[in-house]
Amino acid sequence: MAKKSKEEMVFEDISSSSPKSIKPIAELEEHSNRAFKNIDKTIKTLAFVVSIGIFLIFAVLAAVLIILDKIFFVISIGLIVVGAILAIIIMFLIYGTGHIISQNNEILKKL
Repeated sequence: MAKKSKEEMVFEDISSSSPKSIKPIAELEEHSNRAFKNIDKTIKTLAFVVSIGIFLIFAVLAAVLIILDKIFFVISIGLIVVGAILAIIIMFLIYGTGHIISQNNEILKKL
């Protein structure tokens, strides 16, 4: 707050005299610890969900091709194989990220 006088302006530092400013920071850290406590398990679960979703999309595309015409049978088999490989690669990448976070949390607990 600024106090005006005729000759000069004086500024008061009110934040250093208030102990209440520490409490919201502690509450925020506690909330973030609760919110991200199981983020590694969430990411690992998300890896399986995403990979199953990708595989299902490719399987549906393959089924549509077979329904359209039997000539596309070989192409639909190729789509299923490509979809499975892509789903596995993406699952490993996302799951690996969750596993790294899990190991990092274990290291932090030991320190």
